[in-house]
Amino acid sequence: MASLNELRSRADIGPHILDVRGLGLMIGLEFASPSSVSIHDPNTVAGAPKNLASRVAKRCLEKGMLILTTSVYEVIRFIPPLNISAEEMARGIEIFTQAVEEVIREG
Repeated sequence: MASLNELRSRADIGPHILDVRGLGLMIGLEFASPSSVSIHDPNTVAGAPKNLASRVAKRCLEKGMLILTTSVYEVIRFIPPLNISAEEMARGIEIFTQAVEEVIREG
């Protein structure tokens, strides 16, 4: 959670991350969406890249990390095994951060 909240606090990435939530190792990170059904949807952020969650998940997979998205919302789900090591966790955060940076840069 601390690493994801640190990522959210960055000026270049923070506007694209709406929420980091969860308990224990089950964590969800919600990205902003450029459009929605209603203009009053709080998840709508004009200028946000489209399909951030699925694009980040695909980029993570290309880098060797399997990550899940939700069906409708722009949410990435982190559900690592309970026996994950600190080194593996750090590597996962590194891969995720790189993927987010790359996708946001692409727009």
